Amino acid sequence: MLKIGDFSKLARVTVKTLHHYEQMSLLRPAWIDRFTGYRYYSLQQLPRLNRILALKDLGFSLGEVSRLLDRELSAGQLRAMLEEKQFELERRAQAEQRRLEMVAVRLSEIEAEG
Repeated sequence: MLKIGDFSKLARVTVKTLHHYEQMSLLRPAWIDRFTGYRYYSLQQLPRLNRILALKDLGFSLGEVSRLLDRELSAGQLRAMLEEKQFELERRAQAEQRRLEMVAVRLSEIEAEG
């Protein structure tokens, strides 16, 4: 068992992040000392934390991550969710590209005005 600080260093996340994940029921300590309140994590919890971080990096909200981890998803279900996320990210990227183009037009107009 590792104290929360040691586990956070090993996992390269902050203690604050682990507390937040605990509050959201994403990753609860393996054991909490009832006298000191110290939180302990096991090495067996690293894969779950890595899944949380990977899904978060893919753009899923923590609420979505929670729903994904709470269900036993088949490969097909996970694929469908990832395809949906891909579509959403592509749509956002296109919107941002349009905004970028509008900024470029405005800059050109300002330069033309002198």
